[in-house]
Parts: sequence; structure tokens; C-alpha cells
Amino acid sequence: MYDFLKDLNDQQLESIITTDVPLRIIAGAGSGKTRVITNKIAYLVEQEKINPYKILAVTFTNKAANEMKSRVQKILKNSLSVPYILTFHSFCVRVLREDYEFANLKKDFIIIDTSEQQKIIRKILKDLNLDDSKNKPERKILSRISNWKSSFTSWEEVIDNTFNSQEKSYAKVYRYYEDYLIDKNFVDFDDLLLKVHKMFKTNMNVRKKWIQRFDYILVDEFQDTNNVQFDLIKWLTDKRGCLTVVGDPDQTIYSWRGARVHIILNFEKEFERAKTVKLIKNYRSTQPILDLANNFIQNNKNREQKDIFTDKKEGDIVEVKECASKYFEAKFIAKKIKQLVEENNYKYSDFFVLYRMNAWSVEFEKEFSNSKIPYELVGGFEFRERKVIKDVTALLKAVAIQDDFSFERVFSFVPKVGTVTSEKLFNCAYENNINMFELLTKREDLTIMISKNLYEISNALREAHKKFLNNENVVDIANFLIKESGYKQKLDLKDKEGIDAIENIEAYFDQMKKFDDEYDKNQEQSNRLVKFLQEETLNINNENLMVVPNKVTLMTIHAAKGLENKVVFIVGLSSDVFPSRMSMFSKEGLEEERRAFYVAITRAQEKLFISYVMGEYSYIASGQLGPSRFIGELDPNLYSIEKNIFFHSATEMSSKKYDSGVVNQKPEKIDPGVKVGDIVEHFMFGDGVVSKILDKYIQIAFSNPAYGSKAIPINSNAWNKK
Repeated sequence: MYDFLKDLNDQQLESIITTDVPLRIIAGAGSGKTRVITNKIAYLVEQEKINPYKILAVTFTNKAANEMKSRVQKILKNSLSVPYILTFHSFCVRVLREDYEFANLKKDFIIIDTSEQQKIIRKILKDLNLDDSKNKPERKILSRISNWKSSFTSWEEVIDNTFNSQEKSYAKVYRYYEDYLIDKNFVDFDDLLLKVHKMFKTNMNVRKKWIQRFDYILVDEFQDTNNVQFDLIKWLTDKRGCLTVVGDPDQTIYSWRGARVHIILNFEKEFERAKTVKLIKNYRSTQPILDLANNFIQNNKNREQKDIFTDKKEGDIVEVKECASKYFEAKFIAKKIKQLVEENNYKYSDFFVLYRMNAWSVEFEKEFSNSKIPYELVGGFEFRERKVIKDVTALLKAVAIQDDFSFERVFSFVPKVGTVTSEKLFNCAYENNINMFELLTKREDLTIMISKNLYEISNALREAHKKFLNNENVVDIANFLIKESGYKQKLDLKDKEGIDAIENIEAYFDQMKKFDDEYDKNQEQSNRLVKFLQEETLNINNENLMVVPNKVTLMTIHAAKGLENKVVFIVGLSSDVFPSRMSMFSKEGLEEERRAFYVAITRAQEKLFISYVMGEYSYIASGQLGPSRFIGELDPNLYSIEKNIFFHSATEMSSKKYDSGVVNQKPEKIDPGVKVGDIVEHFMFGDGVVSKILDKYIQIAFSNPAYGSKAIPINSNAWNKK
């Protein structure tokens, strides 16, 4: 037996050695799925004698792809080549690099990110006299365009099938947006998948070429697959048995990105001779935590039945905490963290605080600051979103792509070039029908009449372009531009901002050098700098979380997927917060919210705390907060609850030592005092009719159509029966 197959359980081993039929691995949380995938790749190379270049493994994030690649390299010590381990988007970029002409692209096409998309939309709105800078509709329009493109709906179809004037205007923007991308040889993130999908669907020669390219295909996080991605996988396997997919239907929480849980659930119907192996042994959590997770997720009906277990039978029971307000929730958790650090030898980095919505973090940020608890808020500015990194990238794009958007940014930081000069330069380029790069590097006769301060940037661009054409190292081109453009001289190394900027530039240089070291000019068809910029754009939406020493991590449940920690606090389990109100009126939405809670529970290794707010008024809930329906779905035998004592006055509360109280009893069932059809009055929304009575709240259809139908907590003082 190979060394890498030792110490595997029976199900893991079966998953690895099954190679002759389409295989679905249902991998429960913490069951070692990454180990299975990487070991299976090694098994295919060592035992099945498949050339590594003939193996394709796809996943959803660069972080996961890099982790898999690193593990495979360690196992295949003697292999001269490494399998293709890529994200779906990176794989599609590779296809388009080779077969760009079949996708109606030119060589060295440019991938644009979200910020560049927004700039394009703003320009189109201005050109069409639809500029609405006050409401800033760019994101909404891009979301609609993305939905239309992903559902293969053309702008003509949108216009023909809608009577909504706003939708028609958005469709008009959609038309000009697509024309703009074609004209500039740009592709957005949706295009990467959709252009390859169209190519494989309509061009059998290209499809056969890529089918023959790979002898085996593996898909990680298969539960997050959308219909387009699934089509690509089916076409590449071409009814062969050379497919292994790994995922967990109970962790499908990205339907808003297009993930469809039915794809993994119906796998055996799609592939002949398909087989399923379930990995249900958990190596992460204690049994009390898993018991709660197993019991809770059974409330979902659309799932693959499984109960995960562990050898860690002993462990603390899960604790549920009722709090009088968001302030007291944060205060309780801050106190609990300090206690565990001081008395149980935990480090601050051993704690996750997870919430359903970003807005719930505010009280924790305040309380942790006041309590001197170091914390990291995931979701702040990531590395590539920092100004200095965007500035350097704009300089590189100005040389390689020569687009106006990059020059807009360059002019914002180049010495002695202000807004007026910038505007004159753009007008001059437009009037002479040349781009900004040509104006600055070839038409000094024109630029000298606008400003005498352009020599430095013009010369820097001209010389950097020579380096670009010579395919020189990216780090050398960047270093040259930063120095010669005057950008580096602008940074004040006497203050923290300037020092931080230099440190970030140096970190960027490290990434460039790594890219340069791995670039093989004998095999690559693309220019080195162009390829670097393409890959950097791919990385923007898949940035790895920075490892912060000894700090509590605050983040959303969606950001925590794939992570784990010793102690986890799941906060904000209040009505209309988690599950969200929007999810309450569809079975699919509610089941996805359950899966999100299940994901949160299974992040915990040793201790799990769940908290909710009871009694405080919240505009989120349009009334007083109460316990989430998920609290009611938890088996009371599997957790202990610490309930709030309600005080009648501030004097009564101050006369007692108040840590939000302890009462170990189940909440009484709330009598709504109304029935379906009764008319009620809400102090903010006016009159309405009770349309449904749910667990802890009533659904009211309001007379004013602007408010529609809302779920209002029964115990709220904001409404009364008329």
C-alpha cells in the first residue's frame, strides 16, 4: 500500500480507489474531503499511471486550489509535472487563451473586475443621458445584466418581454455594455464561463480537443455548482467514468450566486453507473456539537440523509444565551471570551464570532474595543482593494492595456497633473482620435501645449512599454514605473500611511516575483505582464484571508465556510434576522437558511455558544426582536439555555448584579390574540389584514402597497388589533 493511503478510514479509501465509474462523494463537515481529493490525485498518477497533465481538478476559490496543489506536490515528490488544479474561472481563462478566436476574442483579451465594470456603466449612463449619480444604480444594473447573461437572455429579449420602463432602460445599458466589451476586447467574470460554455456547445471540434486533453476530472465543493459549470463538466467527461465530485448538499448556501442543490442531489440520475460514497466520520468537532447539527438539519426535507459522528465523544454541551439587547449580547460574549482566555488557556485567535448579516457586527466592534479584546473584522479592505495596490496596478494597465480608466487613476496621483489638466488631455486624445497612451508617448507636440509637467510620466510609460514588448519580468516593470513616474517620491516615509504603502508595495512585489519565477516563456503564448494582470483580476474575488496573530475573528457565516476554530459564537439568532425575513416565504429560501446555520454550527471544534436578542425594538424586524424559529427547532435535550430576566425598571435592574440573568425554563407559547382575516394597525405601516400566523409572529398584508406584506413579532408593541 502506498504511504499516502495509510490511516484512511474505509469510506475514504473506497473514495480514492474507485476510478472506473462516475463517483459522488457526500463529504460531511470535517470529514477530510481535501485529503481524499489530493490523495486520489496521487493515486491516479501512481497507481492508474495517468499523466499529471491529463488530470483536471476544479474548485471555487484560489485559496482551495492552492491548498490542494501544495498537498499534491508534497505527495508526488518525484513527479516532474503537477495536475491542473484550478478554479472554474481559471480553467475557462486557459481555454480562452488557446481558443480565443472561436469565442470572437482577440489575443491578449483583458479581464475586467467589478470596479471597472461600474466605470463602464457610469460612462454609458452619461452617454445615454441616463446619469443618476444621486442613486448610483451601477451595482443594481450590473446585477441585472449578470442575471440576464447567466440565463442566456439577450438585450433584445429583455426589451421585447417587459413593459417596465426601468427594465427597458437597463436593457439599453446592457446592449451598450456588451458592445463596449467587444470593442475593447474586454471580458467580465460572467463571460469567462459563458463564452467557454457557448464554444463547447456550438463547436464540436473545440469540445473534442478539450475532452481529449483530460483523462480524469475531479470537482471540489460540488454542492456550489451552477448549471453552466455543470454543463462544462458533463461535456468534458463525455459520458466516460472518469469523474469524481465531492460535496455536501447540507452546505449549499450560495444559491444567490447560482448554486443549485439539485445538481448534487440528482447526480446518480445524470450519470450512468454512478456510485455514491458517504464520508460521515468527522475529525473536527466533539459529539455534542455534531448531535445538535445532525438533529437540526433533519428539519430540511430536500437533502441526502446522513448523520456525521466523531471519536471525540466527550465535550461540553452547546450553550444557548438569551440577551436583553444587542449591547448585552456583545457584553456577554466579550466577558465569556475573557473568561476562557484567563481561566482555560485559550488564545484570542481561538475564537470566531459568526453572524448572518454584516450589520450585526457593530456592537461587537464597540464592545471588544472597550474591553481591550483584539479582533479582526473580515470583510474590510482586502489587499487588492487598498489604494496603493490599485495605483500600481493602474500603472501596469496603462502600459499593457492602455485603457482610459487606468489613466484616470494614474492622473489622480501623478505629480503636477490636476483635474483640469487631466480633462484637457482626455479631450485632446478624443479630438485627435488616439488613446491616452499614444498621446503621452508619441504626441509631445500636443501635450506640451497642455502642460509642461508631463515629461516624467510620458518617459516612464514609453520606456516601460519597451520592457513590456520585450516580455521582461513584471516586478522589474512595476519597480521601474513606480520610481520613474514620480509615484514613489510622493510617499512620505515619515508617517504611518507612507510606511504602510511601501510595505504593501513590497508585498505586491513578492507576488510578482513568484509569478515571474513560475512563468515559462517557452510554453506561454500570452505576454508575461498581460497574463499577470489577467490572473490578478481572477484573484480579486477569491482573496485569501490574511492570517492575523492572536485576534478574535468577526465574520459572516458565509465567509466562515471551509474554516474552523476551537470556540465559535453564533450570534443574532433572532426573528427576522436569522433566518432572514425574505427567506420565510419560500421553502427553498428557508432550507438554505437552515443550511447556513448548520454550516455555522459545524465550524466549532470544542465549544459552541448560540445567542439571540429578546425584547429590544429593531427596525430590521419592524418590531421587538425575539428568538429565531431555529431556536425552536433545536432539540432542548441537546443544549442548555440561559434566559434573560426582564426588569420592570432601571432601578430594579441596577439593584441586582446584572449579567442578563439566568432562568432555566422553556419559553411559553405565545397567543397572538388574532386570527387570519383580522384587521390590525401598525404604528409605522398603518392598517393591514392578518394573512398568516406563524410560530412567533404574524404576517400582515398592509393596505399601503408600498409596504406590501411583512412578518411582525407577536410580542411587539408596534401593532394592535382594531
